[in-house]
Amino acid sequence: MGINNLGEIIEFNSSFKTAINLYLSLNKTEKVLNYIPTKSSVHFMDEYLEAVLGKKEHATLLVGPYGKGKSHLLLVLLAVLSLKRNDENTKIINQLKNKIKNVEEIGNKAASDIDKVWESKGFLPVIINDTTGNLNQSFLVALSEALKREDLEDLVPDTYFSEAIKRIDEWEKNYPNTYASFSKALVKHGYDVNSLKAGMKQYSTESLDVFERIYPSLTAGSSFNPLATSDVLPLYKSVTDKLVEDYGYAGVYIVFDEFSKFIEGLDGTNAGNTMKLLQDMCELAADSSSISSFK
Repeated sequence: MGINNLGEIIEFNSSFKTAINLYLSLNKTEKVLNYIPTKSSVHFMDEYLEAVLGKKEHATLLVGPYGKGKSHLLLVLLAVLSLKRNDENTKIINQLKNKIKNVEEIGNKAASDIDKVWESKGFLPVIINDTTGNLNQSFLVALSEALKREDLEDLVPDTYFSEAIKRIDEWEKNYPNTYASFSKALVKHGYDVNSLKAGMKQYSTESLDVFERIYPSLTAGSSFNPLATSDVLPLYKSVTDKLVEDYGYAGVYIVFDEFSKFIEGLDGTNAGNTMKLLQDMCELAADSSSISSFK
């Protein structure tokens, strides 16, 4: 019997998509198995695996044209670094290795390095995908979401934001007059209690500024200065140290997705502080064996 059209012998994979969203697809094993290895992508993957194994080049930049497969490559890499080490996921990684072994020249070497990484402790992946907001806020939100995703809420660090929310809750429970005055004062700034707390849960500096401006009028002129920090570097370092020492992680792996769009969106007002924070984070990653960042 003859073949009338290619559709009779070729079938498209319905789950395949040309675009990958790292945040939404993180550690979804079907996305890992849909990866199509090429010589160039496997080469780059192995460079990152070597960096992890050799504890070197912890702050790097991956650049390539749209549609080249950068996000899918990183998705697969993060799966190798961070999937739970169990029998089910080991089967997934073995299937991935078998596909990669077929890539000429680099395949066997990359598969061997995947084995070595898989046999070691896993990393906590932190995905930064905010291309428009405050960078300090983006780092804090990404870390908080990563810890909550892994059921590590106890490690979510106390910050000025969380301490301010605790103070508001305390007023509501124990000091109704103060709480009423606070609620009334918020109206003048275009907020109510719920919207202000929602903003601070997203590490909005504007929401915190409103709280700090009102605070002295409710506390006999004292300024809000809790024993907590909102600085990114010490927070990331302290959380990473706890993950390594107490929870069996190898460290934290940070991916700044769509970094070029973030750079394009910078304005001159805060570009200096933003680039300084980026530099500091890269230096922290370079100086640490348990923090890595790229893209």
